[in-house]
Amino acid sequence: MGDTIQKDAVLSSQSDSAADGAASKIGTVTHKARKQKAPPGWSGDDAATMVSLALLWAPAWLLPERLWSPLCRARVGLGPLTGERAIKSTAKSVGAALGEDAARCLAIMREQKAAVHEMRLQDLRGWRPGGWQPPIRVEGEEHLQSALKAGKGAILWLAPFVFNSGPTKIALHQKGYRVSHLSSPKHGVSETQFGIKYLNRIRCIPEDRYLVDRIVFDRTAPTTAMRRMVRALKAGEVVSIVAASTEGFEMIQGSVFGGRLPVAVGAPRLAGLTGAPLLPAFTVRDPKLGWRVAIEAPIALAASGSSDQRCIAAAAEFLRRSEPWVRQFPGQWRAWSKWRPD
Repeated sequence: MGDTIQKDAVLSSQSDSAADGAASKIGTVTHKARKQKAPPGWSGDDAATMVSLALLWAPAWLLPERLWSPLCRARVGLGPLTGERAIKSTAKSVGAALGEDAARCLAIMREQKAAVHEMRLQDLRGWRPGGWQPPIRVEGEEHLQSALKAGKGAILWLAPFVFNSGPTKIALHQKGYRVSHLSSPKHGVSETQFGIKYLNRIRCIPEDRYLVDRIVFDRTAPTTAMRRMVRALKAGEVVSIVAASTEGFEMIQGSVFGGRLPVAVGAPRLAGLTGAPLLPAFTVRDPKLGWRVAIEAPIALAASGSSDQRCIAAAAEFLRRSEPWVRQFPGQWRAWSKWRPD
């Protein structure tokens, strides 16, 4: 959600209280406290973000897209000015998970940081007449078409890759699908009250052109989002949900890369409630193939067992399918700061 990689990495040694409580309960559904501390009204990062967006506006509108990535990599190369300490901290987790040497892990995290900056260029290009319309391959579309034929809609469970936001929405819209997306209030470039109200609109407004409905999760009324998603599925539409732990009250500490990762279980819970197929989806930028949205075969929910057991099994299968994608595109996976070794 927005440019939070640096902040998450700084906190990588300080596990979230829910994660700590579940550290010894891998494969168990746990619950976050419903009352959460209100976000700060404003922070110095908001001022820095506004300056950054102002400086990037002309490059986003005028530079060809092929130059965006080199520009952002050069920016990350400035070191102390772009959170090098945080990059080094999270790179240790990458090394523990993938067994790569320190230099390779630093390169992976710098690539991720550059990709987060590049999203801002995509956001700003979206405001130019005609918007941002990159060529995107949709792979495995037959899985989505088959799921929709059952008449219960389809749930896309999106892996938390850096570029899962804009390109996924654009690609599905170009294909003619009606998509409602479950979103966090923090989606965008800031997590403060000011940023949520004003700055995050820079990302959300262009994206909303490609959605039937952005369903913003409200911690004070969580069932509202569930009802809106159920309505969309009953109408035979697509609901997309990112497999993250930013929002939601039910979490599982899933096993991946020999460690654990918190994943909200709202998507499999919704699938069990409605009967809608649950399809994993992976959006990446492939150096050889370009933009790819890969939709895989549905995750089958067990016919027996409790609802919690079905959610646990679905999350385990999702993470199992995620591993090959993360190994191939480690610098695009946003979950490194949440991963913990066992």
